[in-house]
Amino acid sequence: MKRFPFTATLCALALGAAPAAWAQQAPATAEAPPAPQSAPAADAPQATEASPAAGSEQAAPTKDEQKPGTTPEQMAGTSEVIDPRPPPVVRPRIAVGNETFYVKPLLALAGGIHVENLIQTLNRSRESRATTLALTRFGFEGRLGEYVSFRSEFERNIRAHGSGVWEGTASFSVRDQVIRLQRWGATVEAGIIVDPASVDYISTHIADTLLADKYTRDPLLYSGFNRGQGAQAAYNWKGFRVGFGFTAANPLSTSSSYQVGGTFGGGSRFWERPLGNYRNGQPDDDLHFQVLSPSVGYTHELFEVKAMAQVFDVNYQTSSRTDPLLRGNNLRGNVLLKLHTNVGIPLFITPFFNIARVQNDVANSTPGFADQLLSTKYTATSLSAGVDFNVQGRSGVGVQFARIADRSPTYVAATGDSPASEPLTRTTQTYLNIGGTYWFTEDVALGARYARYQKKQDLVEDEIDASYFVTMRLLL
Repeated sequence: MKRFPFTATLCALALGAAPAAWAQQAPATAEAPPAPQSAPAADAPQATEASPAAGSEQAAPTKDEQKPGTTPEQMAGTSEVIDPRPPPVVRPRIAVGNETFYVKPLLALAGGIHVENLIQTLNRSRESRATTLALTRFGFEGRLGEYVSFRSEFERNIRAHGSGVWEGTASFSVRDQVIRLQRWGATVEAGIIVDPASVDYISTHIADTLLADKYTRDPLLYSGFNRGQGAQAAYNWKGFRVGFGFTAANPLSTSSSYQVGGTFGGGSRFWERPLGNYRNGQPDDDLHFQVLSPSVGYTHELFEVKAMAQVFDVNYQTSSRTDPLLRGNNLRGNVLLKLHTNVGIPLFITPFFNIARVQNDVANSTPGFADQLLSTKYTATSLSAGVDFNVQGRSGVGVQFARIADRSPTYVAATGDSPASEPLTRTTQTYLNIGGTYWFTEDVALGARYARYQKKQDLVEDEIDASYFVTMRLLL
């Protein structure tokens, strides 16, 4: 927890370095190396036309040229709030530095009203409520010459019902912290990075809370979205992208640990396990999580496809040499179509589909059966699909549906004539989002969204809730 004046100082420095119009960027030169494809949660195509070389005479840039990468075609299926592309090679209009050696601020703000309707809960005494939202992301990015770029971003969290702030304090988290080397179509990154191949295609019109609420965040995490400590390399050639990522650290260091299922210390999920025991104010460090992530993708003006395999292992007791490794994998596939039509008004329609299937070993957590694995694996399948209708530039409406179904085994020891068994607990979670966005200016959007969640689990009553969001957001 850090004092609010510290936050104000950082924001003041960011805004002092550049006024609100800093996000208007000059087009990249034709000499620029290809940029990695974008995410939100996914890869976005690169600009179709190269601009004149730096220093040449040219007409004033158009609105889209001033801010490359934010046209509907380029951002189809993605969100600006998860975008690992490097900054342009040529210095943006408002930045500190020269043409190829500069730094510029990052700023994203979201605020509004969230009305939560608890339809059916396990705790029947819980009440629905209305909450005013506030979320801020800030930092810097820039270039150190033509082939080196960096990004450093932090977040003041939204937390549950505004619980992230009290009496001048705030809950902070560290987001992207990456240094990037790029040349000849090849890219190498290290730090806290986002693997663009791990990001599902999404509706651009449901990102009104910057993908920070459970209705938009959780489906991404269950499918294997990977933001975290690591290194990755990629090569781009004529629309093709081949990549490889590596992470090896505590499970809290990467969001991809969210997909791992089973029982870990009292039945909690894997990512919750380090939080169950604090030492000197820090989460438990007895776990180790390692992920290898090869991927391939292709971007065309009419469609995008990508596929990925995340192969991982878990050492759930690094203080012991007798515990077995838990091994698993997640196979992912994504497809997006980009369709233009005219029904009296021009429409840009982007249907998409995502699928991911994960399986991993499960440790036997029953007393007396330490250091043993169950013969039944944990499995989960994530499916999501949706479509966007862009009417005026980036404005429009979108709908997205996601379903996560998992089977988690437990162990029942043999008693009398009854043999040992490994019964399965089946859980199905569904998420529905219907949203609309109107871009009031190039950088400010008004949003409205309806979201619904339902959880079904064996031998447990269903949980159902719905939410209504009305928001404003600023993305510079």
